[in-house]
Amino acid sequence: MAKKGTKIALTYFITIIVTLVVIGGVGALLLNYILNPPEEEKLPDADTEQLLFGNEYTPSFENNKTSLFIFDSEKRMSGCCFMVVRMAATERKLMFMPLPADTYANVNGEENSLYEFYRTGGTAAAVKVAEAATGVKMDYYLKLDNDSFTVLVDIFGGVDYNVPYNLIYSNPDTGEETVFREGETYLDSNSLRKLITYPLFNSGEEYRAKIMGVTVTDLVNRNIQSGFSSHIDDYFSTIINSSVETNFTAYDYQEQSEAMKYIADSSDKVAQLVTVIGAYDDNSHFVLDENFVKSLTEWLKLYDESGAPIE
Repeated sequence: MAKKGTKIALTYFITIIVTLVVIGGVGALLLNYILNPPEEEKLPDADTEQLLFGNEYTPSFENNKTSLFIFDSEKRMSGCCFMVVRMAATERKLMFMPLPADTYANVNGEENSLYEFYRTGGTAAAVKVAEAATGVKMDYYLKLDNDSFTVLVDIFGGVDYNVPYNLIYSNPDTGEETVFREGETYLDSNSLRKLITYPLFNSGEEYRAKIMGVTVTDLVNRNIQSGFSSHIDDYFSTIINSSVETNFTAYDYQEQSEAMKYIADSSDKVAQLVTVIGAYDDNSHFVLDENFVKSLTEWLKLYDESGAPIE
């Protein structure tokens, strides 16, 4: 009987010890959890994600392209605007270089102004003149009329501009009145059209081109903000389905869309104005300065991947 009692007592003793150990261990774990809660798992930020997975898009030098934009509002020289646009995707920049409509060029031995070549030869002639005058190859062209210009500008919204002096003009062909008072004014697509096609600027076509460049550069910088890139597919569809004339195809867009979004996602101002330098000759043609033309390699970032100038 004594042995049996001893076994029972030992069994109880072991049971109590085990129970205390289990309860104590669980209690200790609970106490540690309360005092030192586990940190919430965090998703990697963009920079860490890039280091870990390398999935951030980076454009190549093949994405750097140059285009000639033509705005044909009316059949008069001041009713047409010409601008070289350089998309330097690797720099996350857009360079806007307006060309005065009376810019001189020699194309296959024929000398005339950009506008006169365009008036008689159309878009293809304008591209050849822009290339001859600047020495820069145009990869694409985009020609806008009043309707497609409105579509494009309305995507960005509008821009403020400080009108230098009173601008008043009554259009004899359309009957449209243009009135801008000196001082700060807001330009929507309609008023921007009137400003950049105003025919009576004191300093002529060179000054009109500068105003076009300033307003378009500010328009882009003011309105490309957070979230803009997420709508670029829709914007392209809207523009390409308007009354635009271009050799930039849906295939080209597929090749370039990520580079365009990459630029739009920049935290800096993406648009830069390049103002042409030149002088008028005896035939009232604006001749680009030779040194300025040579400097366009740097201004427009005309380099290949090796750093050599693009021929």
